[in-house]
Amino acid sequence: MHSVIETDRTGLRVLPGLRNGVGILIPLVCGLNSGHLLSGIGVAVGALVAGFAGNAGTARRRLRTMLFAVAWMSVTTFVGALAGHRAWLIVVMAALSGWLSGMMLGVSQPSGQVGLLATNALILISTSPQSLSGALYRAELVACGGLLQTALMWAVDLVSRQSAEAQSVSKVYRKLAAFAASPSRQTDLELATSLVEANDFLRDSLMPRRRRSRLHRLLDAGEQLRMYVVAIAEIARGRFYAQELGDARFAEEILRQCAPLFSALGDHVWLMAQGDRRSQPLMYILERASEELTDLARSARGDGRKEQTAAHVQAMAACLMSLRDDLVQPAILPLPTEALESPVPRIKQAWQTFCGHLTWQSATFRHALRAAVAVGAGEAFAVLMRWPHGYWVPLTANIILRPDFTSTFTRGIARVIGTMGGILLATLLMVAVPDRTGIFASACIVVFGSLMYMWVTYNYALFSCALTALMVVLLSLFERQAPLPTMADRMVATLVGSALAIAIYLIWPTWQHQQVHRVLALAVERERDYFRGVLKMLREGETASPQTLARERQAVRVSRTNAASAVRQVLAEPVAPQVHAHMMVAVLVGMHRFSDTLLSLEAYTWEGRAARPLTSGEEEIALFIDRALASLADGLRNGTGQMATGISGARQDAVRSHVEALEVNWRKLDVIARAMVRLYHVLHTLARLVHEKAGEEATDARTSS
Repeated sequence: MHSVIETDRTGLRVLPGLRNGVGILIPLVCGLNSGHLLSGIGVAVGALVAGFAGNAGTARRRLRTMLFAVAWMSVTTFVGALAGHRAWLIVVMAALSGWLSGMMLGVSQPSGQVGLLATNALILISTSPQSLSGALYRAELVACGGLLQTALMWAVDLVSRQSAEAQSVSKVYRKLAAFAASPSRQTDLELATSLVEANDFLRDSLMPRRRRSRLHRLLDAGEQLRMYVVAIAEIARGRFYAQELGDARFAEEILRQCAPLFSALGDHVWLMAQGDRRSQPLMYILERASEELTDLARSARGDGRKEQTAAHVQAMAACLMSLRDDLVQPAILPLPTEALESPVPRIKQAWQTFCGHLTWQSATFRHALRAAVAVGAGEAFAVLMRWPHGYWVPLTANIILRPDFTSTFTRGIARVIGTMGGILLATLLMVAVPDRTGIFASACIVVFGSLMYMWVTYNYALFSCALTALMVVLLSLFERQAPLPTMADRMVATLVGSALAIAIYLIWPTWQHQQVHRVLALAVERERDYFRGVLKMLREGETASPQTLARERQAVRVSRTNAASAVRQVLAEPVAPQVHAHMMVAVLVGMHRFSDTLLSLEAYTWEGRAARPLTSGEEEIALFIDRALASLADGLRNGTGQMATGISGARQDAVRSHVEALEVNWRKLDVIARAMVRLYHVLHTLARLVHEKAGEEATDARTSS
């Protein structure tokens, strides 16, 4: 029930909702004034779907998705209008469209949503079959509506004072401020997620080169500042390997002072990207902050407890001053190589992703088959039973059925409640307000359409309510039937469609716990790549490639956020996971600590305070860590729950001896030696937990037998 009332304030999209509402309003007003309301509704439907496709993302991404939606919607409209003449053909076409929309969900979330709406449009339009010319006319109306909405989106973007790219970079600094104010796994994960999104947005952008290059510079600075903040936070939290490398209270004070600065940067990202004169005060703030941090670092240099932390503070000050100098210069900053990527590789990647899911092992492929069966069976039921408004059965089944248990069942409850509420609300409005001209119905279409866009990521029950109410009002303009009996028929059909979707999922389920071990294994492998990259920087110094290390660091963020999301879904499932729940959480926590240690170590290398090769003992420990990570990844991927190191017992004893020898002289160790000990202990603790859980499961199995 919590999922029904749960809301996300950051997902309330008011301005896009109003913009898309205007795109729906224009054709309706034109249709009313010209006396061709039904044609205006056809254009409004195209605008509706295109607006939904362009609800989020960069302008380039929204344009691509909206044009894709226009093309797909036009085809399904044409096919639905023609196939409606033959019952068997519309069943086949509906099932095929359901399968295709399910497969597109594996390519991207927006593509899957467009496919869902296009499939619903095919089902609805098939209830009113047309001739070839009539089908072409309807498809043209839908295409015109989609292109109108696309043009409106571009017009609004041209006069907008913000951009999705700037907002994503702004979010990075706000999350950095939140982490500095309260360092925790949750705030760190949110910061990592924001960095992933900002990198993705800036790679898929059509912004002018000057603004885009400034945003890239701000993002690079945010990522570098994050390394120093993580290193200081490790000291503030008294991590074992960071003990006596700095004063915890001094580190806490530094973080407390930096949080408002990061927040101010986040509030003025767009002004800085534009080079607006109004950002000049912030340039002064950056300069003053850099000077104050430098003074703090200088005052702490004579204090042995604070000196190590002061070095991080000095590095942050240098980073802020460098950012300020780059932002005030008139020249265009260079763009990274990956930012110059053409759209062709993305199209190829989308096609490769689609083809990669054409296997029985793919959860996306299995979902697509379930969707095809659900939509096809629902449409066959509506055709064979000749039930009034039976098309609501496949419509509901298509909306309810999702790829995973959490979405299908927990969010499915919100869908059913929202659908029932939408049917009831729209029907009562149609009964309470007699409407012979279509003006009130047109107003309802605009209102419900705008609310649908606003609520799509805010609350799923409210979104489902607005979407269903919109469909009811649209259909009321065509059907002209008694409202209350029609409402009863739709509610019954909704329950039947919901039961059909849930039954199909239960017959052939796809549990996230069957996939989570592979997601966790990938996260461990990415940590191993990052570990190797940091070691390479230590060994090679300036000859190592910072771009390669940045890509490895970004891959860690992506894999870790994906793993955290997968584990949350598993914990919500009613089926016992293949990988023990405590073990999954332990792997997440272990990789979080592992990554924080590497980030801190990388921060020291950027400061030039870790410029020495590894000793022979440290090389032995590094080899143990590398093989332990590989073994853990293999064990997770195979679902065996085993974690061997591939190193003989004698070599393991030697590694343990090296670690113990380092710990004896702990106060004299530098950051590299301490980090190696820390990483060893993280994996050693994780290995012990894995073996304990494996032993418990074996004992339980023997007891039950």
